[in-house]
Amino acid sequence: MENPLFEPKFLNIEFFFNQVLKFLQDAYDTLLHISGGIHFFQYLKIALSVLSIIFITIIIYSVVRLLEIRKIEREKYHFAEPVPKDGGEKRERWEIVEEHVHSERPADWRIAIIEADTILEEMVKKMGYEGESLGERLKVVEPSDFTSIQSAWEAHKVRNQIAHEGSGFELTHREAKRIIGLYEQVFREFEYI
Repeated sequence: MENPLFEPKFLNIEFFFNQVLKFLQDAYDTLLHISGGIHFFQYLKIALSVLSIIFITIIIYSVVRLLEIRKIEREKYHFAEPVPKDGGEKRERWEIVEEHVHSERPADWRIAIIEADTILEEMVKKMGYEGESLGERLKVVEPSDFTSIQSAWEAHKVRNQIAHEGSGFELTHREAKRIIGLYEQVFREFEYI
């Protein structure tokens, strides 16, 4: 037969609460008895206040010192913009995309999106992703390796609509700028432009 002591049917929370309360009261009474009364707590309060002031002073000093060190680091180490290895060709291509998207002609907006998609395809191919098309390459990308993958997909889908529907696809200037912004977000993640 099993021991019912180890298989309770209910849990008496009030009992445990009362036991903890009784323990704390006993500890308080014992501390009062040992310390000689209420004066001990006044001294403890003063001591803890002094310690608090000391620790706050240390924290303030540490923060000020850390800010000074960061200022010295910024002055000592100037971080330059990375220079593309291809002599700026990527940047020039991106500037052409931007010129097209800022044009007043809808045909130029379409060209900007198609050109940006071509740049994206080259980038993904250079990153080593396998596939026949950009869509297939984007499918094998791990989201943890490519945080802007959703932006790449959304922009690529619009490019596909332009390629398949041609002038039948309704594209506003605002939408074209938004799509180019998605491409730019992807390129900036990998410092491609």
